[in-house]
Amino acid sequence: MVVTKIDKGRCGTLLQNLLSLQALIQSQTSSCFPQPLMVSSLNFWGVYLLRCFVAHITGRLQLANT
Repeated sequence: MVVTKIDKGRCGTLLQNLLSLQALIQSQTSSCFPQPLMVSSLNFWGVYLLRCFVAHITGRLQLANT
Protein backbone atom coordinates (compact mmCIF):
# COMPACT_ATOMS: atom_id res chain seq x y z
CA MET A 1 0.00 0.00 0.00
CA VAL A 2 1.18 3.49 -0.82
CA VAL A 3 0.38 6.33 1.58
CA THR A 4 0.44 9.64 -0.30
CA LYS A 5 0.55 13.26 0.80
CA ILE A 6 2.55 12.49 3.94
CA ASP A 7 3.68 16.11 4.14
CA LYS A 8 0.14 17.53 4.39
CA GLY A 9 -0.76 16.51 7.94
CA ARG A 10 0.90 16.79 11.32
CA CYS A 11 3.23 14.05 12.55
CA GLY A 12 0.72 12.86 15.15
CA THR A 13 -1.99 12.51 12.53
CA LEU A 14 0.34 10.63 10.21
CA LEU A 15 1.36 8.25 12.99
CA GLN A 16 -2.26 7.63 13.98
CA ASN A 17 -3.22 6.94 10.35
CA LEU A 18 -0.26 4.57 9.90
CA LEU A 19 -1.17 2.61 13.02
CA SER A 20 -4.77 2.31 11.81
CA LEU A 21 -3.56 1.24 8.37
CA GLN A 22 -1.22 -1.36 9.86
CA ALA A 23 -4.06 -2.82 11.94
CA LEU A 24 -6.26 -2.93 8.83
CA ILE A 25 -3.55 -4.70 6.82
CA GLN A 26 -3.07 -7.33 9.54
CA SER A 27 -6.75 -8.01 10.14
CA GLN A 28 -8.54 -7.58 6.82
CA THR A 29 -6.14 -8.28 3.96
CA SER A 30 -4.39 -11.38 2.71
CA SER A 31 -2.29 -10.16 -0.22
CA CYS A 32 -0.83 -6.82 0.88
CA PHE A 33 2.81 -6.30 1.67
CA PRO A 34 3.01 -5.62 5.41
CA GLN A 35 4.99 -2.39 5.00
CA PRO A 36 3.11 0.71 3.82
CA LEU A 37 5.22 2.94 1.56
CA MET A 38 4.98 6.64 2.42
CA VAL A 39 5.34 9.11 -0.46
CA SER A 40 5.32 12.88 -0.87
CA SER A 41 5.33 14.23 -4.41
CA LEU A 42 6.00 17.80 -3.23
CA ASN A 43 9.23 16.99 -1.40
CA PHE A 44 9.91 13.72 -3.28
CA TRP A 45 10.15 11.83 0.02
CA GLY A 46 9.81 8.10 -0.53
CA VAL A 47 9.51 8.28 -4.32
CA TYR A 48 12.90 6.66 -4.93
CA LEU A 49 12.12 3.94 -2.39
CA LEU A 50 8.81 3.27 -4.15
CA ARG A 51 10.55 3.11 -7.54
CA CYS A 52 13.18 0.68 -6.24
CA PHE A 53 10.52 -1.47 -4.57
CA VAL A 54 8.47 -1.73 -7.76
CA ALA A 55 11.61 -2.48 -9.80
CA HIS A 56 12.63 -5.21 -7.37
CA ILE A 57 9.19 -6.83 -7.21
CA THR A 58 8.80 -6.86 -11.00
CA GLY A 59 12.28 -8.35 -11.48
CA ARG A 60 13.83 -5.26 -13.09
CA LEU A 61 16.30 -4.77 -10.23
CA GLN A 62 18.34 -7.65 -8.90
CA LEU A 63 19.83 -7.29 -5.43
CA ALA A 64 23.18 -8.84 -4.57
CA ASN A 65 23.42 -11.16 -1.58
CA THR A 66 24.50 -9.19 1.46
